[in-house]
Formats: sequence, structure tokens, C-alpha cells
Amino acid sequence: MRIWRLCRRPFADLSGDGARLYGGRWNSPGRPMIYAAETAALAVLEVRVHLDLDGSVLPDDYVLMAIDTGHGVAEEIAQAPADPCAVGDAWLASGRSALLRVPSFVVAESANALANPLHRDAAKFAIVSLRPFAFDARLWPSP
Repeated sequence: MRIWRLCRRPFADLSGDGARLYGGRWNSPGRPMIYAAETAALAVLEVRVHLDLDGSVLPDDYVLMAIDTGHGVAEEIAQAPADPCAVGDAWLASGRSALLRVPSFVVAESANALANPLHRDAAKFAIVSLRPFAFDARLWPSP
């Protein structure tokens, strides 16, 4: 299975450290997790909705990563839960699978992929491409 991650260059790895340090929608601080999407386009949208910077002052070190998970199937949550963080924390603690397919809160018909970097199968994860990424200026309204 191929998943996509858009991030700043210093965080372009498979450690899950950013999520471990700060937490996220699907995990509490202290629990590493890799946030990714099933498509590159969704990865871009998921990052864009959290950027409150003017498009003209965006950092120029974003990269788009393609990650081969070595897996064809992920565990799946079909409906957004009331408490995604509790669900994600429980999934991480269970160690049932290395990947969890979850609904996007940006585009409900699309899915994100969460990866557990501490799972034994995480050793199969590999970054298969990494390229500089620049956001299209049309994603920001004109002043």
C-alpha cells in the first residue's frame, strides 16, 4: 500500500516524533504516530486546512513523501468516532496492526492512513520518493 505525507523537510521521516511531541486528532502527546493520506491531493488538503499563514510567507521547505508500507491492507474505521484521539490511542496500545485507515475530516469520502512506527511491521515502511513541494497560490484567497 502506498500512502502520502506532506511535511516540512526536517520532519520527513518515519519516526512519528512530531505526533509524539504534540499529539494530533488521532493520538495523545507521548504516542508516536505517522499521519498520511491515501492520495497526494488529500495529503495537501489535510496540511492546508491547518496553515494559518499568508500564502506569501509559507516556508519553502515542504516535501511530498510517497511511503510504501509493505502492506496491502490496513485495519479500517469507516465512520468518524466522537473521540478520535481515544480511538487512535487505543489502536496504538493494542498493537493489532501497523496501519489504520480512517475517514478524512476534510473530505469525508476520502481516507487518511495512520501508521504506528512502533509496530513490528513498521520495519517494512520505506520512503520511496521525496520531492520538494510548493503550494499552488490559488489555495490562498487574494487580498
